[in-house]
Amino acid sequence: MIKNLVILATILIGIATAAAQDLSQIASAYNGENGKGYMQPLGDCFGAALSSGLNQTAQIHRSGLHIRFGLHTMTALVSDDQKTFTAKTQGDFSPEQTADAPTIFGSTEGASVVGVAGTGYLFPGGLDIDRLPIAVPQVTIGSLRGTELVVRFIQMDLDDNFKELSLTGYGLRHSISQYVKTLPVDIAAAFFMQNFHVGDIVKASTLYYGVQVSKKFGILTLYGGIGGGNAETQIEYVTESKGDPETISFDLDSKTSIRFSAGYMLQAGPLFLHTDFNFGSSNVLALGLGFCF
Repeated sequence: MIKNLVILATILIGIATAAAQDLSQIASAYNGENGKGYMQPLGDCFGAALSSGLNQTAQIHRSGLHIRFGLHTMTALVSDDQKTFTAKTQGDFSPEQTADAPTIFGSTEGASVVGVAGTGYLFPGGLDIDRLPIAVPQVTIGSLRGTELVVRFIQMDLDDNFKELSLTGYGLRHSISQYVKTLPVDIAAAFFMQNFHVGDIVKASTLYYGVQVSKKFGILTLYGGIGGGNAETQIEYVTESKGDPETISFDLDSKTSIRFSAGYMLQAGPLFLHTDFNFGSSNVLALGLGFCF
């Protein structure tokens, strides 16, 4: 099952293979706090990516049917400090030691320490990844009293190990500027929740809330925002590396820091495309295109 965990990481990160990994070694060395430290950057980047690309304008009509459909990609940029963590030797190894070891995003070359009588302890390497890209479809439907509904949904069947991948998200955006007609910009507040599942191995949920501001200049809309939230990721798998099956689970809780975003949208008729950058504990580049009517 630990092999499936690494394959899952390749799915999320978008690489083709993790064959260079010694899977049984990861299973025996990375459990408990080591496993959490190894996987935490994945939870942080994944949560930040899912909380990006949600808004492209703060302009919300007070009433009428308005639909916007788009495909959005959010790429979390892995920082240097997300590539290593302080790992601790486990089991009967003596004396107990710590080392700066690669996380799942870190170097494929592991770290090692030397113990009594020249014995060695190896901390496995990572996948050597700089970016975590995610793509999701999104539809926005409005408006009722300056409020619109935002929905994300994707579902696909995987292999017998992963069973099914699904992402569902929903939220509301409400126009603040409708109450102050003299404002030179559009202002909106947003609240969004998402749930992500890969079989019984990964369960993740995110919460985002924030305020957006935008200004339209012909076909160009400039926008920015500030927000916060959190992400919770649970990873659970069964390893038989020591003979008897053992269930190992990690709860990766990411308290999202205050996040800022800035970007632009170009719209020609019903077609639009946008680019924005999100600044926070994990930086994210969001791109998208779609149509509206």
